[in-house]
Amino acid sequence: MANVPPIIINHSEDGQLVIGRERDKDVQRHRAVALQSGSTAGVRFFVDGGFELRSSDDATAEQGSSILQVCDGAPLIIKSAGDILIQADGRFSVEANDIRMEANNSDDGDITLKAKHDINIDADNRAIMQAENVVLDAKCSILTHSEGWTFIVGNIVRIHEPLSQLVPTTFGTAIDILVAPLKTVVSG
Repeated sequence: MANVPPIIINHSEDGQLVIGRERDKDVQRHRAVALQSGSTAGVRFFVDGGFELRSSDDATAEQGSSILQVCDGAPLIIKSAGDILIQADGRFSVEANDIRMEANNSDDGDITLKAKHDINIDADNRAIMQAENVVLDAKCSILTHSEGWTFIVGNIVRIHEPLSQLVPTTFGTAIDILVAPLKTVVSG
């Protein structure tokens, strides 16, 4: 491999363009091309094929950064052959006319929502949950409230209240056996 020095185009106030492999042995990921503004915002393309798009760390850059797709009806596509990780120190918001999420791996393609505080689902029309098995598990209490009718429909409907000991022990054991693997799936 030739040891060709980089081409550097520099502007004293507004940044620089560097084309050429980074040779510093202390750097973990070597740059091939970099464009950097005077405010430290920049883009780097690495020798290994990856890239980094970075905003300024200057507090005066309060208007943030944008990726805009402004052609009517044309999609913006983000595709990864690996995982996608999005981290935010503040709020993460998604807004669209229609939002769909699908996990299509039949072996372990789960969708997991976990909150340290509350999860609130608010629909102006209907909320429908369909599954082969559904478990609602609460550490304290479950409240079902309706301003209209409340229906419980099932081929067999059982109410299990173990404190009064009116329920046969075998029925309680059967419930524990049925519910245990479902709770594992939900908490895992």
